[in-house]
Amino acid sequence: MGFDLSFMLVALKAALRYTPTTLLLALVPLVIGLVFGTLIALIRVFHVKWLHQLSKVFVVVVKGIPVVLLLLITYFTVIQIWDVLADKLGLSLHAKDIDMKWVAIVALSFFAIVNISEAVRGALVSVGKGQYEAAYSIGLSKLQTLRRVVLPQAFPVAIPMLSSSLIGLIKGSSLAFMVSVTDLMNGALIQATANYKFLEAYIAAAIVYWGLCILIEKCSYMLEKRLKVSQ
Repeated sequence: MGFDLSFMLVALKAALRYTPTTLLLALVPLVIGLVFGTLIALIRVFHVKWLHQLSKVFVVVVKGIPVVLLLLITYFTVIQIWDVLADKLGLSLHAKDIDMKWVAIVALSFFAIVNISEAVRGALVSVGKGQYEAAYSIGLSKLQTLRRVVLPQAFPVAIPMLSSSLIGLIKGSSLAFMVSVTDLMNGALIQATANYKFLEAYIAAAIVYWGLCILIEKCSYMLEKRLKVSQ
């Protein structure tokens, strides 16, 4: 049995139809990761009392758990605990009514927070201590130093790592089928269940993933170049 190009195009169309779901599963965790990951990075860089150790433990624990396990743990936690809480609180929303996309987003957000916190922490550490001392010497507070001096220098350094985190989220979103979410890869595979032409479906999904990753890399390079020029 030869390669069926026409079916690959059918699978490609199906993959493109579900691409917005994949982007949702990647971009929302990216935003959440940027907010909380940056906060954790700042806590660790500036050694904020007991929060420093707590955030360090969180990063180590979550970093050691594969994405697929984060998905399954989040899924079963929601399924087993939500209905109990709903009954006690008198809520009408039960686990079966929850869109599983949001369960996947929660799990991927943990992955994003940890990876982005490490990326931002590395970028913050790259800013020399002399920059802080110079800012303090002209009367800037710690917050002003961070906002006006440190972050503008650290952000361009973090862009390649943030780009890699987004690509990792896009690829990691393919595991969402384990919690009954149809993304671009599984949208393509659904087309192959009737005729078992899975090779064509996999290649169709790979083409879309390649396109997304190339676009992200290109945008990342342009943004990084523009920020460096503006400094």
